Amino acid sequence: MDLNNDFQQLGGLNPGDSAEIVSFCESEDKEPFLHRLLEVGFVVGEKLMILNHAPLSHCPISIKIKDATYAIRREDANLIQVKKITV
Repeated sequence: MDLNNDFQQLGGLNPGDSAEIVSFCESEDKEPFLHRLLEVGFVVGEKLMILNHAPLSHCPISIKIKDATYAIRREDANLIQVKKITV
């Protein structure tokens, strides 16, 4: 995991924030989940936008990548390192 201050966990972003995926945390027990994310378009360099959080628990997080929208648990979103960008 990169300790660069420009990078943060995807789960820490707020609705309306845009970011670029920079890396994934390696975790053997989450490997099948991370592989599935890669299959649907969560790849390094891809841009995304946080649409919203669930009302009370803020979990899951609604994320838009290209023309698709995904709901991901905050715990899983924190496996993805991003760099905030301005649109």
